[in-house]
Amino acid sequence: MHGLKRPLLMAGCFAFAVIVIALSATSVLAGSDRLPRGGSVVASIRLPRGPGGLAIGAGAVWAMSDRVSSLFRIDPEQNSVIARIAVRPNKPCPSFTEGCTEAAAGDGGVWVSNPYDNSVSRIDPQTNSVVATIPVGRQPDGIVVSPGAVWVANSGGPSVSRIDPATNQVIATIPVAPARACCSEYMQLTVGAGSIWVAVPNLGSVVRVDPRTNAVAATIHLSGEPDGFLAADARAVWVAGAHAATVVWRIDPRANRSSGAVKGALVAPIGLALGFRSLWVADLDAKTIDRVNPNTGRMIARLPVGGYPVRITVGFGSVWVRDDTGRVLRIKPRG
Repeated sequence: MHGLKRPLLMAGCFAFAVIVIALSATSVLAGSDRLPRGGSVVASIRLPRGPGGLAIGAGAVWAMSDRVSSLFRIDPEQNSVIARIAVRPNKPCPSFTEGCTEAAAGDGGVWVSNPYDNSVSRIDPQTNSVVATIPVGRQPDGIVVSPGAVWVANSGGPSVSRIDPATNQVIATIPVAPARACCSEYMQLTVGAGSIWVAVPNLGSVVRVDPRTNAVAATIHLSGEPDGFLAADARAVWVAGAHAATVVWRIDPRANRSSGAVKGALVAPIGLALGFRSLWVADLDAKTIDRVNPNTGRMIARLPVGGYPVRITVGFGSVWVRDDTGRVLRIKPRG
């Protein structure tokens, strides 16, 4: 009899948590009636169900599928997949909601992180083939491109690898937190305001890296764990809390400190992108794409999309969303 109490209690707690999340998401969606629609879905491109990275560049939209270890090339003129590229095989991804591989495009290549063999694959967009496999740090996750460099967040460090795209070699490895902060399940990063910004969830912080010195320039502590993605420009850095913290923080890059948050009902904000004079937020559990005024931080529009919207990016006159139910959504912003 005593042996049943703990499992039953755990089951009851789990059921309660599911109900709370469902009610929270319902309340957010109900609130969407009071906000204008941020745009409209003009195309839905099918992919294998499951998570994977999303990137725009080199004349295409690129979407990874961790389930089949493939990178899909989407033609924005046709809104359809025109190539499937086998990337280094991985084990099955343990996370349905966030995925394992990330992707970035620029500087003559499309770049995919491979966390299970500690490498980055370089794809040539001219031939749609893998042309290099580059060893990096342990458990590479987030990946971005800046002029003359590819940056990879290694959650098993925690560290950042800098790749020279001219040589396909790592030219610097930058520790971004003490060993006690290892190992975050996910680490993301972005480029903006002349710096690389790295979320270290186990440290509850965002680390600023100076690309001129390949050294940490500042560590900005937050009120919770930054488990989602980042977006940045010259005025602000935005950091999503995902399931760890139902918040999107704003960091002032001039002061290197947190300077507010998005004002509006959020459940599990995870994907972020800047474009069309707006910050776009993919809210996983609310199943919405939220549009935010970056000057005020106030939510100004919302678009229910269903599914599991995780990654979001901007390009070709549209907002693109990687939905882990097996879709890439193309959204035409309103206004």
